[in-house]
Amino acid sequence: MTSTRASSASAPDTDPDVARAYDDLVALVQHGPRFHGTPGIAAAADWLEGRLTAVGLSVDRQSVALPGWQPGTVHRLVVRSPIERELPAWPMLWSGSTDGAVRGTVESVGPQGLWGDSMVWRKFVVRDDAGRPVAYLHARDGGPAAPQPLPAGSDLDVAHLAIGRLDGLQLTEWLDDGRPVVVEAEVDSGPVDAAVSDNLIVDLAAADGGSDPARGTVLLCAHYDTFFNTVGAYDNGSGTIALLELAERWAAKAPAVPVRLVFFTAEEWHLGGSRHHLDAASAADLEAIDYVLNIDGLGRGSFVEAFAGPEAFSTAFRDALMAYAAGTRPDLELVTRFPPTVGTDDASFHRAGVPSAFLTFNDLHRLHQPDDEPNLGIAANIAWTVPLAEHLVATLPRPTRVAPPGIL
Repeated sequence: MTSTRASSASAPDTDPDVARAYDDLVALVQHGPRFHGTPGIAAAADWLEGRLTAVGLSVDRQSVALPGWQPGTVHRLVVRSPIERELPAWPMLWSGSTDGAVRGTVESVGPQGLWGDSMVWRKFVVRDDAGRPVAYLHARDGGPAAPQPLPAGSDLDVAHLAIGRLDGLQLTEWLDDGRPVVVEAEVDSGPVDAAVSDNLIVDLAAADGGSDPARGTVLLCAHYDTFFNTVGAYDNGSGTIALLELAERWAAKAPAVPVRLVFFTAEEWHLGGSRHHLDAASAADLEAIDYVLNIDGLGRGSFVEAFAGPEAFSTAFRDALMAYAAGTRPDLELVTRFPPTVGTDDASFHRAGVPSAFLTFNDLHRLHQPDDEPNLGIAANIAWTVPLAEHLVATLPRPTRVAPPGIL
């Protein structure tokens, strides 16, 4: 990773763009958690479609059906030895049930990659007296317990619980000291019938009718789904509202180049919405995309992660961001990474060889947390990102294509 600083003050709380972003975010989260396949995400989709059609835009709904899963209502983890302590814990997406309380001894497994190796957590197995795994514990790399989807190949008949970083360190310290660690776990999550919700797609023609034969379409996206335990103002109500406000701006004044906006569902389900969108696209459809810009999580503060691929596009994207920030955000701290991570919707396109970029104001202590609620810090970063996206669409040239990255 590389890190650089640029500088300008954030918009004051009375800025009308900040106030509008805040009000829009509050209206979105009123629908509750937007977990794929639930009434909350269906209501949010209807609300978004209503806002888009109110300014004259046409919305295409693309249904996404995936195997269903429900988190249940019980997620309890208690240390019985060497001391009595209840640990905050959440079921990992696709975790199985314990079918009542189970007890066992904790054993360290080692590092575990989530979303490929985008995150590396500590993993523990809980074994009963017969040595059988009755649960797995996944300790976050930073911050409090936060659920994530399980990696492909996980044993979905066994309960999997996410715990916080500090609790993982405590378990590790006890085990390193040779102290047996006994826990009791109870989880009632598990599979249900298919879960269905919709991608929302809006196409906008360019101001000049898209007459430049060297240009295709810029695809801007944000996922509007959340985990089951949060209304997701940061992740990713913020990106959703940025996309909505871009749509409303471009409805009033057409963009410089043709644009497709996609509000993806099921990002939290291993990118289910964007994978489905790719599967439904032809080779010609993908070739027509200049590049993808994914807006995912505009949290508080000034710490921005901006990942892109292929490498030449990564450099151009970083340069464009720094040039824009120099005149608008002197406090901005920008971190880049190549190759880009695989845990966000742009990864679906990157794997297919479509130049793709990802932008987030990282706010990981709010990630998948019940207290991820609207605040003016998020609203200020939405208000800054909307004109940034307009600027990038108008100025970033179509990148040169390279072969899809494969598995390396």
